[in-house]
Amino acid sequence: VKVTAVKVPVSTGKLVLFSQLPNLKLLEGVEISGTVVFVSPLGRVWFCPQWIQVSLDKMTVQVDALDAEKKLEKLKTMNLQEGIVCITRSVQDGELYRARVVTIDKKVTVDYIDFGNTEVVGVEDVYELPSGLEMIAPASAEVLLARDLPKQKTQEVLEETLMEVENLVLVLEKDKTGARVGKFYVNGKEIKWDLMVETRKVFEKENVDEENNDDEEDVVIESEATLKEEEVKKTLVNEVVTMKKPEVKEVVKPKKPEVKEVVKMKKSDVEEVVKMENPEAVMKTPVVKCPVVEVPPPKLLRMVSAIPLEVGHDVAVFIVHVESAKKIWVCR
Repeated sequence: VKVTAVKVPVSTGKLVLFSQLPNLKLLEGVEISGTVVFVSPLGRVWFCPQWIQVSLDKMTVQVDALDAEKKLEKLKTMNLQEGIVCITRSVQDGELYRARVVTIDKKVTVDYIDFGNTEVVGVEDVYELPSGLEMIAPASAEVLLARDLPKQKTQEVLEETLMEVENLVLVLEKDKTGARVGKFYVNGKEIKWDLMVETRKVFEKENVDEENNDDEEDVVIESEATLKEEEVKKTLVNEVVTMKKPEVKEVVKPKKPEVKEVVKMKKSDVEEVVKMENPEAVMKTPVVKCPVVEVPPPKLLRMVSAIPLEVGHDVAVFIVHVESAKKIWVCR
């Protein structure tokens, strides 16, 4: 079998579109050693094979050397367009990486093609792709997992089980629908999340307390004293209503029998009957004195505005309201 060496083309200093880069070749049914370099909040996984790591490291050294010599040229605004490949300085760690321009606004949203994550950077942090760099394929590729994702703490569980392990192996295959999916193995054992509920870290006391107290300032709590005062008020009102009803019945019922006996009674008795017919002269509405309870205003801690969604970041949400064909309301 003849093996022909293929010379990798290098950049010439001209604008390069992402579509012009070669694809990362990952074969099916073969054990591929490598590392998981990024896991999104929605459980999307990016894998970097070990065989491309040498070329990636070599290119990184070249870019860092050019930066040290201040030979990197900032990408001109007129040449800034979606889909081009550039060198971007990360806001997170200040390092330089290959990236693809996704959107352009006051700031630029880029995808780091060798690692999978997305970031919003300033225009001043975007540089031209220097000449002389090998036009290698993106060093990472997204892998659709063959197994069901963890039910809770998806990102945390995947990072712990895939990124914090050694000797990780990926095997790609086709599922029943024909989709290309991947299974991960460590030391010959497949990694599954079917029976996992939480990660080990969640069960540590300190982490549980921190997690439960994260939103403490956003909660309005009614004190026990306030609730008791409201119950006392309701009880007193019920007592007043209960006392009024029987008194009214006693005044109304005697009217009819007393009127029938007016003819047979004497004048003095008639006057007494007339007095009985006027309930205001005989009985007055009972007044119950209720103790005055001073109810302090509820203690509101503070109102916290919603954290805006960042451009280019995956966030797990569910739709709570559809306002129109172009506007929906979502909740984290």
